[in-house]
Amino acid sequence: MTIIHPKKKIVKRYKNNPIITGEMMPFSCRGVFNSSAIKYNNRYLMILRAEGYNLRDSFWLAESPNGFDNWTVKYQIPLPQTEDYKIFGDNQYDPRITQIDDTYYITFCVHGIDVRMGLMSTKDFCSFNWEGFITGTGFRNTVLFPEKIDSLYAALERPNETGDIWLTRSPDLIFWGKQEPVLRYRNVPWAWGKIGPCGTPIKTSKGWLIIFHGVQIICGYEYIYHAGVMLTELEKPWKLIRMGDEPILSPEEPYELTGHAPNVVFASSHIVEEDGSVKLYYGASDRYQCVAETTIDLLLEAALTR
Repeated sequence: MTIIHPKKKIVKRYKNNPIITGEMMPFSCRGVFNSSAIKYNNRYLMILRAEGYNLRDSFWLAESPNGFDNWTVKYQIPLPQTEDYKIFGDNQYDPRITQIDDTYYITFCVHGIDVRMGLMSTKDFCSFNWEGFITGTGFRNTVLFPEKIDSLYAALERPNETGDIWLTRSPDLIFWGKQEPVLRYRNVPWAWGKIGPCGTPIKTSKGWLIIFHGVQIICGYEYIYHAGVMLTELEKPWKLIRMGDEPILSPEEPYELTGHAPNVVFASSHIVEEDGSVKLYYGASDRYQCVAETTIDLLLEAALTR
């Protein structure tokens, strides 16, 4: 039987998207996208992924009074200068910020011969510490949980070889193991290519809300990036309760349909406010940084009933 859903907007785009573009950067920049935002001391901060026309990416800190507009680019974030990073780190991209206690951890992709995940930390967004590589090659999209689970740190990751979302655990944030599959891309009706976790999992009374991206491949050559949502058990977050049957965000606007990578919305972070509203930050067409609005209740509705 064909499953159909009533019309309802789970996510509403900000009317003045895009909120950050390459023109706002102090260097020759072809795009700002797939960045990570967080609320720190009542300030909205974002670690920007900014890409030059030489296709080299750098990280910059930006600040906004409200999380929507009036973003000010503050300064470039220094990258690690260790020998192992110099050997492997030809490029870096897609930062993800997670607060655990009083420390903010930034996972990001480091590209050399292949891709692997790196980890930095900060307590004040002024000085940054290089913690080290946290995966071998062939891993992308690692996102930390905001608290320990059964006395271990936990993270979601996407092995490139499988294209699925897995959970992994660690005693110290450096050595990882005890992997469990969470969601296979073949079980996502609108993602025939691969899937991956987006921002930090959101803890609710019903379970962990997890926003993820999924890639639809048409005729073997056209790639369309969507965002979806699922809910997992709190104590065993590798156990899926339910996944939304349709995306919560798909490329529709001109700035999402045309760009350096057409037909892409890439949800990369979110900020949950005290009233339950959610700012969902996403990259559009590998060129623009955008934001949309939703709520915890709407995300739970999408995960559990749509």
